[in-house]
Amino acid sequence: MTGKERILATLAHEKTDRVALDFGGRQTTMAINALERYKKHFGITTPTEIMSERWQTAYINEEILEHYQIDTRHIRPASKVNENLLKKGIQPILEDNKFLDEWGVERQVVGDYANIIGHPLQNATSIEDLEKFSWPDQPEEDYPVDGLREKAKALSDAGQYGLVGCMGNACNVFEASWYARGLSEFFMDLAINQDFAHALLRKVVDIRKKNMKAYLTEVGEYIDIFQMADDLASQSSLLISKDMYIEMIKPYHMELIQYAQQFTKAKIFYHSCGAIEPLIDELIDNGVSILNPVQVTATGMESDVLKKRYGNKITFWGGIDTLEVLASGTTEDVRKEVIKRVHDMAQNGGYVLGSVHNIQSDVDPENIEMMFKTALNTPVR
Repeated sequence: MTGKERILATLAHEKTDRVALDFGGRQTTMAINALERYKKHFGITTPTEIMSERWQTAYINEEILEHYQIDTRHIRPASKVNENLLKKGIQPILEDNKFLDEWGVERQVVGDYANIIGHPLQNATSIEDLEKFSWPDQPEEDYPVDGLREKAKALSDAGQYGLVGCMGNACNVFEASWYARGLSEFFMDLAINQDFAHALLRKVVDIRKKNMKAYLTEVGEYIDIFQMADDLASQSSLLISKDMYIEMIKPYHMELIQYAQQFTKAKIFYHSCGAIEPLIDELIDNGVSILNPVQVTATGMESDVLKKRYGNKITFWGGIDTLEVLASGTTEDVRKEVIKRVHDMAQNGGYVLGSVHNIQSDVDPENIEMMFKTALNTPVR
């Protein structure tokens, strides 16, 4: 099977010759420091290309993707955020490893992470304050699509890989709102200031739709999968109640998915870390076909249970533990982890193997090698 055939069969919940593999996407790549460590270990001298300053991530070199027979390729625009902020007279790069994103959210790079330290709407008190805010309302300029159609068409015509579309940002709603507002402030809005919360969410959704239209108009006919993301859970529970999700967030998620489906037939890939199990049926109802990253160490996210409960309704994407096994386990621990996830989730398709979120620099390069080599050699039951 080609990578494309394997990915499409997996999404159709059909048996494949081996488990499908993903590496190098927005939530399935490596931290910059991790990739540099990996390349030094294996003697790879190809230059590193940064994917996102915000998330401190890198693109995986093509020779690595080919080495592991990765079944996907990702179609993603380059960021012009810093250039556009400078045109507006805003200095995006600050002292002490700090920077501003297009929303005015301040972040500071510490190790492999760019932590949020400033929320531009934290002191907003009224809907009028939202109207006065300088929104990034030309997202198609921050993530220009020039050249993406040609790239996507060429890869589609070649027919070798499943094509995964990413707009350049997370296409999130819940997270973008609290990033701008502040977590505790936005939680209070959801509970007791719902008109304000809806006004904020509406602003975010309308911006996401502009970005979505520009991106999908170019590549929607060529991609097989379209990525969205919104972290709604912690390691042990949902961040908000299921009822609050259904009332306040779900309508916006559904609106965005239905809007995307006007421009593409691609399957909807949804990323949320943590203990997301209580919302899986809601996500499926929204139109989600793929759940990532399947954080198997979180409460209620046991891979065998998820497969039995939802395996005929959704594809699981990820599943190889980065918190403990990849980060501190031996190569034998990694081998056993991969075999377990393949046995638990790959039966009759419906599972694309990859790491649980982006690989950080504490992961031994030999563990990455073992993860993919084991996956390539583990029979699908």
